[in-house]
Amino acid sequence: MAYGGWRRGLGAGVGLALAMAAVACSGDDDGVPKGSTVGSGDTYEATIRRVEGGVPHIVGDSLADVTFGQGWASGEDRTCDLADQVLKIRGERAATFGPGEDDANVDSDIAWRAVGIFDKASEDWKQASKRTREVLTAFVAGWNGHLKEVGVDKVTGWCAGQDWVRPLKPVEVYAYARSIAIYASGGQLLRYIAAAQPPGQRSLKFRGSQRATPVQGTILQRPMASNGWAIGKARSAEEGGLLVANPHFPWEGELRFWESHLEIPGQVDAYGVQLSGLPGIGIGFNQDVGWTHTVSAGNRFTAYKLRLVPGKPTTYYYGAEQREMTKRDITVDVLGDDDKTTEVTRTMWSSHYGPIIDVGADFDVADVRWTTTSALTYRDANIDDDEILDQYLDMVQAEGLDDLIEAHREHQGIPLFNTIAVDKKGRAWYADTSATPNLSPAAIVAFENKMKTDMLTSAAADNGLVLLDGSNPLYEWQDAPGARDPGLIPFDKMPMVERDDYVFNANDSYWLPNAEETIEGDFSPLQGREQTPRSPRTRENAVVLDDVSPEGPSGEDGRFDLDELAAAALRNEGYTARALRDEVVKRCQKTPTASVDGATVDLSDACAVLADWDGRYDLDSRGAVLFREMLQAFPSGSLFDKGDLWATAFDPRSPVDTPSGLAPAPTGGPDPVLVNLATAVQALDKAGLEVDVPLGDVQFALRDGKRIPIHGGNFFDGTTNVVGRGGRTSASILDDAIPDVPGGLDDTDGDPGYGVDNGTSFLLALAFTKDGPQAKAFLTYGNTEDRKDPLYTEATERFSRKEWRDVPLTEKAIEEAATSTVTVKG
Repeated sequence: MAYGGWRRGLGAGVGLALAMAAVACSGDDDGVPKGSTVGSGDTYEATIRRVEGGVPHIVGDSLADVTFGQGWASGEDRTCDLADQVLKIRGERAATFGPGEDDANVDSDIAWRAVGIFDKASEDWKQASKRTREVLTAFVAGWNGHLKEVGVDKVTGWCAGQDWVRPLKPVEVYAYARSIAIYASGGQLLRYIAAAQPPGQRSLKFRGSQRATPVQGTILQRPMASNGWAIGKARSAEEGGLLVANPHFPWEGELRFWESHLEIPGQVDAYGVQLSGLPGIGIGFNQDVGWTHTVSAGNRFTAYKLRLVPGKPTTYYYGAEQREMTKRDITVDVLGDDDKTTEVTRTMWSSHYGPIIDVGADFDVADVRWTTTSALTYRDANIDDDEILDQYLDMVQAEGLDDLIEAHREHQGIPLFNTIAVDKKGRAWYADTSATPNLSPAAIVAFENKMKTDMLTSAAADNGLVLLDGSNPLYEWQDAPGARDPGLIPFDKMPMVERDDYVFNANDSYWLPNAEETIEGDFSPLQGREQTPRSPRTRENAVVLDDVSPEGPSGEDGRFDLDELAAAALRNEGYTARALRDEVVKRCQKTPTASVDGATVDLSDACAVLADWDGRYDLDSRGAVLFREMLQAFPSGSLFDKGDLWATAFDPRSPVDTPSGLAPAPTGGPDPVLVNLATAVQALDKAGLEVDVPLGDVQFALRDGKRIPIHGGNFFDGTTNVVGRGGRTSASILDDAIPDVPGGLDDTDGDPGYGVDNGTSFLLALAFTKDGPQAKAFLTYGNTEDRKDPLYTEATERFSRKEWRDVPLTEKAIEEAATSTVTVKG
């Protein structure tokens, strides 16, 4: 495979010399002389120029130099994130912080050690590619170099002065990268792994170290969302491709993105973001191709119910034989109040599939507990994903869409994402590139039949789990030629499509990548479902992209330019409002009262507000809060098919336009639409708000104690720009500065409102033009984890104003934008 990157007409040494000479001038904003050098050593050297937003543009003569600089800059911005996460995956939190509330740190340590990702990564490190080891070694050298330069007491984050902040080893960051790969599989099951003990030996209920409490009745955490758009030449003003990257990720903790620009003159020039503490570019572009990801709707693991041998709770039937579970004693150190450590040992159990789990931590139901007759276990599709770093290194250097696709084919290292990509020639590509278990056709038929007849299997599916009979060998994963690892679906069996107009994904299954085309074929249901209703957000994405009317988002010519694309990404129009608002207004104008709990509610003012509202979720939108509260009074399932909300059922022949129409008022009973509108009026009144309160008055983020109004919608609203509450983080308990934001108008712990700590995080609009790539971006929370740094608040304020940053990409633009420059050595 030929991965040469792209050329800028300069030799590596000459390019770096010019870059350094261009900024070797007067002092800069933070007092560091431009062109100064820090660190020591002759192995690595990189120049870091910070531009608006504190984004580092990093130049070096080699891949090792650039990633050394990236590690240094990452350490400057986010020392604490990585240091803390390494403690987590090593299973050393209890030894560092004590047992935690309800032994949360003890359970976390035991669960991570039972999963064994650090041990597995340590073993795999010996066989990792030379390039992977080189990059990680350089990245860690840069991170350590910064730590040595400033000292623990002067790091900028919440861990300043903590004695557990120490130099890292490359294998530890490699293990952390591997832990990210199991986020949607073993990483979701930690609390159930720690709780799994044989009957009569069960430990305390495991609550985990996540700040977001799991919803009762939900096995898996709410998945992270995203939108991805790739616009091809047929819809491009200059016929070069365009891209919108819009991951909806947490605004707090380790799953925040970090933004940078990496350059090896003449070889590599890549811009984008990566998850905090990791090298490279995870979402971004180079001069030839751009890509983004959305979380796949498929399955990253399968759960198994084992039938146990009577009287032997650690022995299970497997076909005609009996198999013993394997056991492992795990001992963790626990720091006490007296600053002394004691040991806690717990015996953990595994089947041949993987660790035993006990879902009774959330469900007091015998069928999901470890009982004398049954136990649950699982097999993880990403536990052996040792290709993830090589995958992204090849993507960064891809010379076009063919190279990017070949990187996916060769490595298949994408753990849980769809990929949406476009190149400078205007080729747009979508594929569900995530790792998926490969069941046999007979196993799939048997599973589908059991879904119809077995309540537990059906209930598990409702909670995102594929639950199989682990005592029946029929449900073993099948090996397939060309797959990354045994038991996975190979690249050539992944759903994908290339078009010249556009492709997109908004976390629904692969089935609808374009309003006018569906992907159907011999795909496993574990990859997602076909001919199923789409979410309001998916439908809104399709409407925005498919609209070629003169008044539409792509303008009179029906072809997007960069500014039109950026505006479309923050259009903030809600699909449900577009489809239903007018009919709701007619309904409440005809019947301007409704009864709720015996009280008669006047709907006249509310009806007038909705009549004047344009259906958007901007800061000054009056009616957005009222309509949202009305919608949220319906069960979430009402959004997907005919019922109390929609009049016409979903039709797979018209997936964007159905379900449709407002459900008619029932005869002889209360009208759910008017009742829920009255409920919304009551909710606003109880919160002390007028029915026409602007969205920006109640939807906000807290940044260093400052309340910043935030635009955008939620799941019910059906906007492309999604914000909300529920950022999942496993950050250390020492990060007490993470604010507890309100979850709604009925929140009694703080000011009523919609607190935002999750949603649109990195937002990129990219256009390949005749002059090369041009881009605009937001990182809604900024690169720094220092809450006192002005950049921490300014980044969110900029997003609040919809004030895009132009990304400087040429040498001249970077030189003019640079606010600080330093050369780092190691």
